[in-house]
Amino acid sequence: MGRGFLLGALGCLAIGISGGEAVAETPSQADIAGQLMPQALPKTRGLPTLGVATRPEPDAAVTPVSAPGVQSGPRPQEDTYTPSTGSRRSKAPVAVAAKPPAPPKIGLDTIQFEFASDRFKPEAIETLRNLGKALNEELKDQKLFLVEGHTDAVGSRAYNAALSDRRAEAVKDYLVREMGVSSDRLKTVGKGSSDPVVSKNPYAAQNRRVVVVNIGA
Repeated sequence: MGRGFLLGALGCLAIGISGGEAVAETPSQADIAGQLMPQALPKTRGLPTLGVATRPEPDAAVTPVSAPGVQSGPRPQEDTYTPSTGSRRSKAPVAVAAKPPAPPKIGLDTIQFEFASDRFKPEAIETLRNLGKALNEELKDQKLFLVEGHTDAVGSRAYNAALSDRRAEAVKDYLVREMGVSSDRLKTVGKGSSDPVVSKNPYAAQNRRVVVVNIGA
């Protein structure tokens, strides 16, 4: 009885320890390519200008009558009156610039490293290989990608910035050396802990990740 209780307690403890940090699923080559592939922009139609009513066409059967001393002809552009200044100004269409879409990117928290090191953990290799295959196949026509290294908030900002830079360089080195990706297509940057994906908990494991951005789309 006592032995069974002890084994059960140890089992619950092991489950609690292993369940404290969820294991992310390795993204496939198709998943990575789909996230980094630029999306086709939808076709847009001209939008009407707000605040300017369309003047109806005159009825051909009706002959306009001009007041004495007033010549008939096309009416001038409608004005608006500004009470605060007492001046009049013409209504004109206002052009609104379209906001450019954000570049395609994917966060890869399955690319993990040894503690305080830029050496990959064994489970990171499958994600790196899928990334390299996607860059060489589905994304071969895309010119330039940015590899971002991110850390959690453990340690100083300077230390994390340098560590994340080395880890981003390690990803590029693997893709070039092992997967044959052209080095001209890859740039790197270390973000340190400045851009956590879990902002409420800067020490969360999800903040330790690699982000790849398609900046040449």
